[in-house]
Amino acid sequence: MNTKETHVFEFDAVILQNTPCYIIGLRKDSRKQMGKSFGDPVHVTFYERKGKQSLMKRIILLLLVALIVFGCSHQPQTLNEVKSEFVTIDDSVKVHYKIWNHQLDAKTLCFVHGFGCDMNTWEKQFEAFRDEEVQLVFIDLPGYGKSDKSHVDYTFDCFAHAIDKVLNANSIKDAVFVGHSLGTPVCRHTLMTTDHSGALVDVDGVYCFYDGTETSEYVEAIHQFGHAFDGPDCREVIMGFVSSLAGNDTPQWVTDYAMSVMPETPQYVASSTMQHLVEPQWWPNMQLTIPVMVICTQNSGLEPDNEQKMQALYPNLDYTELTTCGHFIHMEQAELFNTKLKEIAKLLCCQRILKKKADP
Repeated sequence: MNTKETHVFEFDAVILQNTPCYIIGLRKDSRKQMGKSFGDPVHVTFYERKGKQSLMKRIILLLLVALIVFGCSHQPQTLNEVKSEFVTIDDSVKVHYKIWNHQLDAKTLCFVHGFGCDMNTWEKQFEAFRDEEVQLVFIDLPGYGKSDKSHVDYTFDCFAHAIDKVLNANSIKDAVFVGHSLGTPVCRHTLMTTDHSGALVDVDGVYCFYDGTETSEYVEAIHQFGHAFDGPDCREVIMGFVSSLAGNDTPQWVTDYAMSVMPETPQYVASSTMQHLVEPQWWPNMQLTIPVMVICTQNSGLEPDNEQKMQALYPNLDYTELTTCGHFIHMEQAELFNTKLKEIAKLLCCQRILKKKADP
């Protein structure tokens, strides 16, 4: 004869403890109804209440909510984690860029990489400024990084058009334009040919000087450099070029970065970029009266009168010349560079405030 009695109870929670079992809490009146006390064995069968979620479903739901909350509050720690965006120029060429801390009328730093590189060259600057009250824009020039590598002419006009399109797409007018190497004349050309203004930061920028006093030897040397990337051995030429960029104090990781990206530049992109770089039409002797910070290195073969040449181009000049640093100053001397960059960003902000007060 089966004398087992069946009792049905509802409970609101099963409590998971740090044990290999479940602990069920029953009220005193429930134990009394079963005629059981502490230590008595009880056979238990679980049934899910109709119309209510099971414990596992509730746990999964809580975990999902926690993940959503965490995801919403998570801040990118590296530039690679920032969302990629694109604009299109000339109806077909997609330009890759990233923008951080986007807000209207914010102080903006616009970073433009050099020949053969991509926006990842600015990782140290993203780390330094990501928590600052400043908007950061990083651009892969057409032909480089994740931007399209179309068969077009890679002129200063092409590059300036890309920067102009990115900034206009985000309602940015004034910015501190930060250009490394080739990025410097590209930023300079953007400031001279578009409606954008602000300040220029020249990081060991490339210059060709055509003022009527250049010798035939100088012109020939510039011409040879501009056509050094025309042949099938372009990759090897770029690798040799990268090796020449390191200074006595250049860390190996900086050279490794340059060697990992620059030789991957398509030959037609490299050739077109360099051919146009040395053409006189892109080098007018026009002064920029905006604030300009030049930070360069003697390792790049500076002429003794380099500071005087810079002063002639930029009357409002802050000039720093390093000795043993390699070409990638913003990577090799990131702390020094970021400190100076914050100074010019602060200066531009002060000028904007004064301008607003002066405007009726």
